[in-house]
Amino acid sequence: MRQQTLLNHITGIIAGFDFSVPLHHYLKNHFRQNKQLGSRDRKIISSGCYDYYRYALLLPNRSVEEQLALSFSITNEKNLLSDYLSEKYQIAKNESNSLSERLEFIRKQDGITPDVAFSFLDLLSKEIDKEAFAASMFQQPLVWIRIRKGFEKSVLDELKLKEIISFQSTENALGFAPAIPLTALESYLKGHFEIQDLSSQQTLSLLPDNCGQRMWDCCSGSGGKTLLLADRFQKAAFLLTDLRTSSLQNAEERLKKAAVRNYKTMQADLTKDLNFNEKFDVIIADVPCSGSGTWSRTPENFWNFDKNKIKDYANLQFTITKNATKHLKNNGLFLYLTCSAFGMENEENTKRIAKHCNLNIVEQTFFHGYKHQSDTMFSCLMKLKS
Repeated sequence: MRQQTLLNHITGIIAGFDFSVPLHHYLKNHFRQNKQLGSRDRKIISSGCYDYYRYALLLPNRSVEEQLALSFSITNEKNLLSDYLSEKYQIAKNESNSLSERLEFIRKQDGITPDVAFSFLDLLSKEIDKEAFAASMFQQPLVWIRIRKGFEKSVLDELKLKEIISFQSTENALGFAPAIPLTALESYLKGHFEIQDLSSQQTLSLLPDNCGQRMWDCCSGSGGKTLLLADRFQKAAFLLTDLRTSSLQNAEERLKKAAVRNYKTMQADLTKDLNFNEKFDVIIADVPCSGSGTWSRTPENFWNFDKNKIKDYANLQFTITKNATKHLKNNGLFLYLTCSAFGMENEENTKRIAKHCNLNIVEQTFFHGYKHQSDTMFSCLMKLKS
């Protein structure tokens, strides 16, 4: 029976997943080992696993199979397996598109609310709406794109031609359902838009227009922030550094596709003093963090997170910042970024950083992604004291 085969795959994955790698990597490996699974089966299995990790904590008194059945019901997932489980457990249909109503449906099942299932509320920043943030953990965010300047018409025309409709939009940012194959679009392949979360697009808004032309993206990852900077500061020169060579390679591919030329890359370990003497007008540090602001995308992460790691992240962030800010020019600007919602990694840490790194805090803010089906991020602009 195909339904039971699919169910066996999902329950087997849940039993074997040890949280040592991201769930999407674990699933990719599982599918590589089970090549008999077609694309439709892989989609059902992936949805089932993510739905389980998103909702099962709200249903602690049920079996894994019944937790999965109710998770499918909450997301209104319609497929071969969800229909089978719904009939097996005689689950009432839940047609509401409202997150609050779907969570109320859960509360009536086992009496567990999001604030009980999400156990880190006391560690959130005071600027975070705890109830809304907890609820957002149980809703999959949208996939956001940033349309590059000058390509608005070509991107929108292709979306219209392909009958792809965005759920939300703001300026040149559009949010789409996760299943839409955006990377197959010609305008994406040509570099006319970037896939970048809405909050991530907004974090650089704290930088003033006249902040200088020499910029260092010191924890560059795959270069999303530099691409955003390059569109805004077209005469600037950029240095991208990261500990991971694979990230720098991805960054170079993206920058070349976007026709950005005024950059160079360098592998660097910012937990140590760097052996170079360059100075910069602007340094952007999207520092390693708990990632708690992105957990609605990766629900497996709030299942197995050790809150003692937050202090370790804060100390790592401080070390990186201390080494990076040695390379600021006089009156240079330092932009500190995290995708964390925890106070210890954000405003508590920037206070310590400002004190010990000869910086003044100019402005700091949260980008409350839980209001827009996007990630929650923190941004703090600091200036080197003269």
